[in-house]
Amino acid sequence: MRMKKRNRLKKRLAHQHFLIPQIVSLVFLLLILAGTGLLMLPTVTKSGEGTNFLDALFIATSAICVTGLSTLTVADHYNIWGQGILLILIEIGGIGFMSIPVFFYILARKRVHLSTRMILRESLNLDRMSGEIHLAWYIIRIAFLIQVSGAVLLAFAFVPRFGWRQGLWYSVFHAISAFCNAGFDLFGNSMVGFQNEPFVLGVISFLIIAGGLGFLVWFDLLH
Repeated sequence: MRMKKRNRLKKRLAHQHFLIPQIVSLVFLLLILAGTGLLMLPTVTKSGEGTNFLDALFIATSAICVTGLSTLTVADHYNIWGQGILLILIEIGGIGFMSIPVFFYILARKRVHLSTRMILRESLNLDRMSGEIHLAWYIIRIAFLIQVSGAVLLAFAFVPRFGWRQGLWYSVFHAISAFCNAGFDLFGNSMVGFQNEPFVLGVISFLIIAGGLGFLVWFDLLH
């Protein structure tokens, strides 16, 4: 009886393992399409006109895959709502789309199902067969800590120059964009305007390096 149950479990796991890469790919595609639809809305642009499909698709894909390429100048084209959507896409792509729902599972003290664990393991490209939930929780915490620290430091430079509202928004956006190695900016000319400000460049550089090292490296360094 036990042997039959074990065989059934093995078959189930093998079948799920076969489907996991397809599920991960499908979720990425759906996130990109959802981001595309949101970025096409006229309410998220400064001109009040909708963004064409190809531009929105390219930018959404670039944000989710954190490449930083864009067919439009984000600072000139999108208002704060469009920039916010872009930032969410960057964050999802930067920390891994499965880390976020797992975070809410943990907060709600709910059991994470085996299928969710397997998708998480695949999305994080893990070889190990255990510890993925602990790693996801660690990813959320370390990402939050570094990004908040970076935003606070950048605020010392941006708030005096741009005012509280815009300065804080610029600080948050560029801290997340830098940490996720996304390459997007809200200045329209990258960081050219800060080429003579070592403090800003130093903070941005630290965030880029911290994010570029990868969560597994941080996990191994701190454990």
